[in-house]
Amino acid sequence: MHLNRVMLLTIDETTITLIPRFRVTREDPTTWTLHIRNVQPDDTGYYVCQVNMEPAINQVGYVQVVVPPQFVDEESSQSHVSVTESQDVRLVCRAEGVPKPHIRWTREDGQPFTTSRGSQVVKHIDSGELVLKEVSRKDMGAYLCIATNKVPPSISKRIVLDVHFAPLITVPNQLVGAPVGTSVTLECQVAAFPNAVHFWRFNNQLLINSSRQETQELRDGYTTTMKLLLRNLRHKEDFGTYVCTAKNSLGETESNVRLYEIVVNRGSNEKPEQSSMGNSVLRPEQRNEDHSLDAWHRPELDSDSPGYTLEENAFIRGGVSGSLGGGGHLEGHGSDGSDRSSTGATISSGAILSSSIWAGLLDTYCLRLADTSEHFVLLWVGLGLLLLLYPAVSLGMTSSLPGIVGHAVTQGQALT
Repeated sequence: MHLNRVMLLTIDETTITLIPRFRVTREDPTTWTLHIRNVQPDDTGYYVCQVNMEPAINQVGYVQVVVPPQFVDEESSQSHVSVTESQDVRLVCRAEGVPKPHIRWTREDGQPFTTSRGSQVVKHIDSGELVLKEVSRKDMGAYLCIATNKVPPSISKRIVLDVHFAPLITVPNQLVGAPVGTSVTLECQVAAFPNAVHFWRFNNQLLINSSRQETQELRDGYTTTMKLLLRNLRHKEDFGTYVCTAKNSLGETESNVRLYEIVVNRGSNEKPEQSSMGNSVLRPEQRNEDHSLDAWHRPELDSDSPGYTLEENAFIRGGVSGSLGGGGHLEGHGSDGSDRSSTGATISSGAILSSSIWAGLLDTYCLRLADTSEHFVLLWVGLGLLLLLYPAVSLGMTSSLPGIVGHAVTQGQALT
């Protein structure tokens, strides 16, 4: 017997009820079993098995029929809900099941949301209703209502929220420049819902696609990128202010993009090279080279120089010519008055100065050693050491050594 329905089901092995889903079987003389096929929620309740004897014996059992959650569409929001920006919206989700289902709201893209402006940002909320205060375009998207009662399967309902607002245009570059004969692309970004109608105007004329101009629209959600491609720009004809316009059921807006000409210098490439600071012609840098000096020219030592001595200055001024004769110069006069020219190379001013100093020092050393006869031997030893330590310092030194040595030897012999 089903107590909740107060309905007699079977007697002994005979089924009394007219519901074919119930039947009884007897496995042995003391055991009876009640079978229920394709159980329904109404089958939930207490069942009594009674044995008619003195006294009667009763056994009570309880059957709990669990039901997975199911949505009640008549009491739930539609799959698409539209609302104007800054208004409140209420999303409803009703579900049935045994036990009672638990309902949770979340966004389909997993992004957080707020139930009211200034409230805490959440990723989900547990409630049969979702109320959004003062919605904005950022609240637009799909919301999921998930119902579960630990009886599989769980179910979900998808509700798309559309937020309507008037078009808003953003221009990345309001001033664009390009030379004549080139191509350029102008761009405007439009945010609007419902999607707006977009078009370009120039000089109060609507622009359409042609061989020299082409329009393009790239949509991403409620954002649309308007592009205008201009080919082979012509002087003054294509330069000016272009207007991008967007219009939907809530309003119309427009913005400007100014295209100006970039003047390119198309002069000849054969102009002289000029510096970046002016119009002066750049000339190649000249090397600072040593020039050959006159063989008779000898630099004079400055009296303020650290290496200045009276003997060196006297030697440089005229001592070399008087002591060495014609053989010590690159160019001079012979004893017979005829001109002689050396076959050697020209000497730089530094080399002549170095050879003159060393020649003067060597001459002075020889004369001082030759002042006494006992130092005559040291004269030759000193000459050998000087020649060994500094052999042929320069061309001038080499040409001067014979005259210096001869002069020193003559002085030594006279003293001897």
